[in-house]
This record gives sequence, C-alpha cells and structure tokens, in this order.
Amino acid sequence: MSATFLVFYRFKTMTPDEAKKANEQWKEMKRSLPQGIELMGEYSHAWGTEYNGFLLFESESSDDFMDWWSKFKDSIRWYVDHTHTITARRK
Repeated sequence: MSATFLVFYRFKTMTPDEAKKANEQWKEMKRSLPQGIELMGEYSHAWGTEYNGFLLFESESSDDFMDWWSKFKDSIRWYVDHTHTITARRK
C-alpha cells in the first residue's frame, strides 16, 4: 500500500551564495531519489501558512520514506528552518 507525504518547508534567510548552493543541492536530491520514492509535486508557495512552500511525495513504503527523509532532512538543516509533514495512505 503506498503512502503520500505532504511536507511543508520554511527556509532560513540566506545570502545569494547560500541560496545558489541550496538550489544545487536540491537539484541533486531530485536526481538521486531512492527507488520507490517519487516527488509528485513541488510548490513554491503555501498561502495562508508560515511556510515558503510544500512538497508532495509518494512512496511504496512509509518505512522507506521515513528512513530516507530523516537522512535527507539532516543534510538540509543548514538552509531549511522548519518542516511539517502530513502522512496519508492511499485507499
């Protein structure tokens, strides 16, 4: 049974060089997603919230996603101030 993850994110204030580095890291992450995890949508605004945007992931296994997400989140802490994740299972 697949799982969907809605991940809200908020960036830290960055210099132009830091923003460039963060953007390059983000592009690399999208190219190297593990098998079974798919980025379904990338949204640069989350109107009505304190977040800069949100991501929509789908994974064959919620355990696989959570294992990957915890490692990935550690790598983005230098430019992402806060995340909030909502999880759902497909009927």
